[in-house]
Amino acid sequence: MCELIWIATPHGRALLRRPAESRETTLRVGPLELDLLERTAKRGDRVIDLLPREFRLLEYMIRRKEQVLTRTMLLEEVWNYKFVPQTNLVDVHMGRLRHKVDGPHEAPMIHSVRGVGFILRAPA
Repeated sequence: MCELIWIATPHGRALLRRPAESRETTLRVGPLELDLLERTAKRGDRVIDLLPREFRLLEYMIRRKEQVLTRTMLLEEVWNYKFVPQTNLVDVHMGRLRHKVDGPHEAPMIHSVRGVGFILRAPA
């Protein structure tokens, strides 16, 4: 189920479809599991220790799996910024999150989309 929203853009308005917020308590993408009540994350049997902002970032990504997420989207939705500063804040946090989620001998799940942002995908 999707929710339609209008957003203001520099060139007028745009209609976007976004997933309706679900009432699920556990979110999953492939082997990655996020427990929203316990505030825990696991990839397979491996527990992932996340800081509060990393947890929020991963939750946002899981709810929008297979969708390219721009840095602006992440700053507005995860950090609640109402403006887009010239910063590498998202890249630094994404690097730390990627290091925690994608173990050394595991297929990557967090991918960079050059010049655009990031995407979360289940391993092939």
